[in-house]
Amino acid sequence: MRPESSSVIFRADLAAIAMEHNARIDGKFIGQYAAPVFDTPACDGTYPIMRRANFQKPASTKRAEGAGYNRIIGQFGQGNYACEENGLELPVDDRRKRRYASMFDAEASVTRMGVYQVALAREARVAALYTGAGFTNHNVTTAWTTTNTATPLDDIATGVDALSDNCGADPGEVSLIIPRADFRELCRTDQVNEKLMYTYPGVQPAQLTPLQVAAMLGIKRVLVPAVAYDSTEEGYAASMSQIWTSGVMYICVLANPGEDLEVPSVARTVRWTADAPETPVVESYREDKTRSDIVRVREDSDEILLGDSVDLFCYQLTNT
Repeated sequence: MRPESSSVIFRADLAAIAMEHNARIDGKFIGQYAAPVFDTPACDGTYPIMRRANFQKPASTKRAEGAGYNRIIGQFGQGNYACEENGLELPVDDRRKRRYASMFDAEASVTRMGVYQVALAREARVAALYTGAGFTNHNVTTAWTTTNTATPLDDIATGVDALSDNCGADPGEVSLIIPRADFRELCRTDQVNEKLMYTYPGVQPAQLTPLQVAAMLGIKRVLVPAVAYDSTEEGYAASMSQIWTSGVMYICVLANPGEDLEVPSVARTVRWTADAPETPVVESYREDKTRSDIVRVREDSDEILLGDSVDLFCYQLTNT
């Protein structure tokens, strides 16, 4: 870590609090899974893009006696990334710190606030990456609000089959990103309830967890974003909106955080480790003119899509 001045210090104690808080809010924020982190020592550069031909075009494997084997060269496109810094500074006033010292740790409190805000901004960037990708849309057979005839398990299976045809993905490599409202509608349908009786006897539909639904579907993971934000300006009555748009789901191939770029994934987060070796970095410095310690929470990254064809690793499903 290279501080910008001798007064800026890395706060290992607050970083531990940040890590703990990240774990606490992990169930609401899915950005780190929908665009798994890939570390790089370079702030900007190029990255390989996997091409559909590598997965779909059959190659002749027949070898004639006395002849050599046929050769193929994997084809890759090229994309560009440019990491940008996102962060916030939160002042801790000396007077306020001492006034409430017996009630709470002011530095720990603002660190948690900063961690949440940075995660909120990252979630919005990842959601925008998906909504702006231009995936081909597919409607469900019957809206899931029609609980007696809707077939969400079949709708999702169709998407999994389409991914398998596109890139050879096994169901165990496929994840489902499904907004909270759609997850609840899925759980209320008769088709899911009938399967529930045999798969998880005694479990009520409202008690179904994403892990159980993933097992029911035979896929890798179900991600249920549930992060809301106030879309109105300061001073007006709150109007809460979900970051991930209800009704729009993504059946996609996702790598695990930290895996190499050669592992197929619809999206990745490129993190510049020379400036931000962890997410987030927590630092502090003294500002005497305001009699405050300033806590800074920051990260340095870029969110990218992989695949030369927009639908190579993702199948968009709309619940209408």
